[in-house]
Amino acid sequence: MVHPVSVTLDVEDLRPSPDLPERAVVMTHRVLDLFAEFDIRASVYVVADLAERRPELVRRAATEGHEVGLHGHAHVPLPVVGEALFAEATRSARSLLQDLSGQPIDGYRAPMMSLVPASSWAVPILAELGFTYSSSTLPAPSPLYGWPGLPRRAFRWSAGPVELPCPLVRIPLLDLPYLGGTYLRLLPDAVRRHGQRRAGPDEVLWTYCHPWEFDPDEPYHPHDHIGTVASRIAWLRRTHMERRVRRLLAEPVAAPLGERVEAIAASDLPVVDHSQPPTLGRVARLANGRLRSG
Repeated sequence: MVHPVSVTLDVEDLRPSPDLPERAVVMTHRVLDLFAEFDIRASVYVVADLAERRPELVRRAATEGHEVGLHGHAHVPLPVVGEALFAEATRSARSLLQDLSGQPIDGYRAPMMSLVPASSWAVPILAELGFTYSSSTLPAPSPLYGWPGLPRRAFRWSAGPVELPCPLVRIPLLDLPYLGGTYLRLLPDAVRRHGQRRAGPDEVLWTYCHPWEFDPDEPYHPHDHIGTVASRIAWLRRTHMERRVRRLLAEPVAAPLGERVEAIAASDLPVVDHSQPPTLGRVARLANGRLRSG
């Protein structure tokens, strides 16, 4: 059985300088057009500084029936943001998106899935601000941000919110987030289907993509916080992205993540204490965060 996946979109503007052409708006509309073509509803996580400049993106997503969630006040990893700034910036960002969308903003996704042991202070703050769920963790070693040792199924933080970890597939020696971003562009479709077939009945599968991944004509520029190697990888095989996503959307698609959380929140989820991260083995310590910068 190939388990259906929820579709999510992370809307962000990664230009290192405002002097560069703004391409995020037209590419976001292009992806929303694609969703409309297939008549699917997605979870659309928007960075607040872009929403403030381009409120029409949030309004369109909400008008067309998509769930709107928060992708941070700015596209900055949580350990770089720091605890002191996070609470007030996130409160303000959530309020902005609620006003623009006319929806309660229940879902949070950290930029770069950067909810890691070093930023675990964010968990109780998210609960205090009223978020009911997060999809901000990658429960394996990652070249950027990973939290090895977390459950690979939905779980509840002891501080309150439900966490929907990024889905993984095991291939020899590696656990890969096969359903989104770079991996969706680079890996064969057979890997995606293998992962969907192997998923357990208690896994919440979701795919993620970014408008810039559909833009092969964008001139290269480095992305902040991820270094030169990861920035170069972000430009690989962008011409493949729309075709890959079309194949996925042609299959059965699950409801937006907020609706799925409502269905599972009362069930018996494992509980994880955010303040007691697991001890990493040597391989995980060596692999985790190798491509970060800043």
